[in-house]
Amino acid sequence: MADICTLHLLHTNDLHSHFASLPRIVTCLRTHRQTWEQNNEHVLTVDIGDHLDRMNIITEASFGKVNVELMNRSGYQYATIGNNEGITLPKKQLNHLYEHAAFTVVASNLLDPPDGRQPDWSVPYAIHEWGDLRVALLGATIPYPHSYQMMGWSSLEPKPILSDQVAALRAQVDVIVLLSHLGYQEDCRLAEEVEGIDVILGAHTHHLLEQGVRIRNTLIAQTGRFGQYVGHVRLVLDREKKTVMEATAEVFPTEQYPEDTQISQYLQEEMEAAETRLNRPIATLAHDLRIDWEEETAFGSFLAASIREKTGAEVGLANGGLLLTDLKQGGLSRADLLRCVPHPLNLCAITLTGEQLTQVLEQAIQPQIVKRELRGCGFRGKVEGWMGVDGLRIEYVKDEHPRIVSIEVNGQKLEGSRRYRVGTVDMFMYNRLFPVLLQGSDVQFFLPVLLRELLAETLQNEEMIARSFSRRWIPVRAG
Repeated sequence: MADICTLHLLHTNDLHSHFASLPRIVTCLRTHRQTWEQNNEHVLTVDIGDHLDRMNIITEASFGKVNVELMNRSGYQYATIGNNEGITLPKKQLNHLYEHAAFTVVASNLLDPPDGRQPDWSVPYAIHEWGDLRVALLGATIPYPHSYQMMGWSSLEPKPILSDQVAALRAQVDVIVLLSHLGYQEDCRLAEEVEGIDVILGAHTHHLLEQGVRIRNTLIAQTGRFGQYVGHVRLVLDREKKTVMEATAEVFPTEQYPEDTQISQYLQEEMEAAETRLNRPIATLAHDLRIDWEEETAFGSFLAASIREKTGAEVGLANGGLLLTDLKQGGLSRADLLRCVPHPLNLCAITLTGEQLTQVLEQAIQPQIVKRELRGCGFRGKVEGWMGVDGLRIEYVKDEHPRIVSIEVNGQKLEGSRRYRVGTVDMFMYNRLFPVLLQGSDVQFFLPVLLRELLAETLQNEEMIARSFSRRWIPVRAG
């Protein structure tokens, strides 16, 4: 008679510190785990990264330590990291993030240079055992080589690593599960090209795969984002033949479960502690700084000036949609800045010709770009907004189809063939909103400083604030 057993995988991904759903997630995980274990079935509970997001005040105040404690209390056994853990946390904080974790972090392609050793807080793979039943868990996170290098890490392409791991482990285990914060397209490619992975639990691209997707002999599952669903993969295993007889996927809507009151209470306590910590004043503003996504503001110009100064560029560019709330005259706290600039975005500098810079600015003032909704690449706002600038004086015709008449760079007429150093935000290197930017040269990223951390410094410069009230965009009549 065949030796048959059942393995359940409960998985979450891309919570992004949306803690409102977490008390219900905990109930979901606990309820199903208890039921299946009472039936002598095996259960693993895993998270596939981007559990934390520094736009949340609790995460920001604790550098993600509260997220890890919440994962402990939720009963997670394994996790991999996403880019929000790997890139938005300075190396020191990431090295300490998991020191009290009750679960194992699996991440094979993020290493510590120069010797390429595995960080102390992670393992390249894990094998979970129930008697002689052995399940291999692999883990990989999306590689952003330049960003990770600036943060002090070495980020490697995952496929060669995973291929070697599968080849070495396949004969030793009953099941191979990949915890993949690589995105759905890469998951599909791995399923096509790496034979021997039974299940890929995915993340990063926020796909909701309600019944999973099967490619060759691999089942791919992913649960969307923000904790709206918990994923469930059920595997029926033939132990004797070391094969998966059945593999199915489904999702559980978390709104259908009652809240765990202890988790809710813990979150409330941590919210109060975070507000106390981040509401301490760090500066005093002499003027209101207001936002407006459809026209030039002093605040937008000031952000561009701050970026320009930090990057040492001749020109600063910062879209107004980065600023989400006004800053009022009087005391300013880190909590104010978090609400205003919640994005985990950094600075970059790039060299453009005068002609390329003109094309970017021409595109930036078109109504369809100013009002364009943006998502992803670290942006936590709603629309692109009006482009704040510094180091420029631009005359333009303001009508249904705006056009630029003249541009001065630091008091000199812009020259089309001359090269200019431009400071801006790194998301433009990823979201391709301005394709001409990608034609520039000598791109330099400035990590780990986030925009709000930059503003915490520059908002204490009253002279810079005062200069930002001078107009950079000058409407003129068509002629």
